[in-house]
Amino acid sequence: MKTRILLSSFILAVLIPLLHPVSGQTVSANTKTQTSVHIDNDRYRWSQKTNGSEFNVELRGRVEVTDDDRDIKSLSDGGYLEISKTVFGSKRSVVIESQGGGKLKRSYYEGRTLASWEDGGKAWLADILPTVVRTTGISAEARVERFFRKGGATAVLNEINRLEGDGVRAQYAALLMKQPVPVAEYAGIIRSVSSKIDSDHYKAEFLRNNIGKFIQTKEASAAVFSATLQIESDHYRAGVIKEALRGDNVTQENITTALQAASEIESDHYITEVLTALLQKPNLSDVAMEKLIETTTAIESDHYKTEILKRALNKPNLSKRSYENLIESTRHVESDHYLSEIIKEMLSKKLTPEVIASTAQILGSIESDHYRSEVLGRLLKQESLNDDLLATTLDLCKAMDSDHYKSQVLQQAVAEVKTDGQLASVLQVVHSMDSDHYKTEVMTRAANRVKAGGTPLKDTYREVARSISSETYYGRVLRALD
Repeated sequence: MKTRILLSSFILAVLIPLLHPVSGQTVSANTKTQTSVHIDNDRYRWSQKTNGSEFNVELRGRVEVTDDDRDIKSLSDGGYLEISKTVFGSKRSVVIESQGGGKLKRSYYEGRTLASWEDGGKAWLADILPTVVRTTGISAEARVERFFRKGGATAVLNEINRLEGDGVRAQYAALLMKQPVPVAEYAGIIRSVSSKIDSDHYKAEFLRNNIGKFIQTKEASAAVFSATLQIESDHYRAGVIKEALRGDNVTQENITTALQAASEIESDHYITEVLTALLQKPNLSDVAMEKLIETTTAIESDHYKTEILKRALNKPNLSKRSYENLIESTRHVESDHYLSEIIKEMLSKKLTPEVIASTAQILGSIESDHYRSEVLGRLLKQESLNDDLLATTLDLCKAMDSDHYKSQVLQQAVAEVKTDGQLASVLQVVHSMDSDHYKTEVMTRAANRVKAGGTPLKDTYREVARSISSETYYGRVLRALD
């Protein structure tokens, strides 16, 4: 079906919004109603079938109805309008054609028989036209201008409440926002329109298309964020929130509402989009950051969760509660790769000893020796490495299966520890290794430190060396101490 580029202004500005979600027809199971909308060149066709009745409208050109909605006021030159209704086989129809210069030709049919316009057609059109304009959107632009002129936004909103179908309601709401509406009324319009439109598509479209106006005031911005709570579709909800967050009037209350809306999004992709947009806002409050990080527990994907948590860690001056929430969210990461990525990012920051200790407690969840050794290496570089943290690190090292990775961690520990007692603790872990080769690597790395240490440290070194079975490696370890 081809559509001309130069459609009438009526088709472009008024009827196209009705067609976006429709692919031929819509069906309501409850009322057994079938509604279809088609555009063929510059011709608009609307049809509705309901329980034995059929209602059809065909229009070419731009039409305007009278102020009482009971007659046709004008048709653009070359315009044509046909309205017909069939009830259990009995059909009536009116045909109105433009004769040019503002003149109209009106015809009325009962079945296929031409009947008197004055005796029957006029009254039938007056009876049926109010339903037509409120169902199809015919003459919507002129009607919105009329209602607004007489009673402002309130009058238009009252009319929207009487319309049938979300497409027509959205059409009128869009036309309302083209009127000179006072900014102070935006919030009320948002609340009213959002409550009257059920379709997520039309609701989101109305909010997004007017977001530039709505974010001018805190009240309207708040109304937009509240309206997102009524949008069930993750796609549409996320789209509106992201658009709204681009404004400068986003308050902490707005962010709280946005986070509430985000927490109810099921798609990990869309919740990540919303949280990413929030993290781009400067000067998020501690409460907002804490809530944002807490919201990541709703993300099932390790990839998306890691993406958000790493970005959150790059925000300055995170509160103690933010770190607590972050650690709790990290506990639910199953992938060793992503878990280690988050912990390494954390350990790259200046953390309190308390946060470091809490972080170390979740390292046992990393099963891969490769990833665990990477993280333990970062842990050993912490300035706050005390006896307790070292003990935790060494216990996690001892639990690894691979002597290769144990050796890497222990050799780094040798370089990082400060006291003889700490070095002795490192050497004791060598007992958990099977490979004489890797035992020797750790022992010889520690030898120079042991030489400079006291007698108890040297005794520990010799005691650990006796666990080496190979005479060659054993001799190498003892010679390193001489």
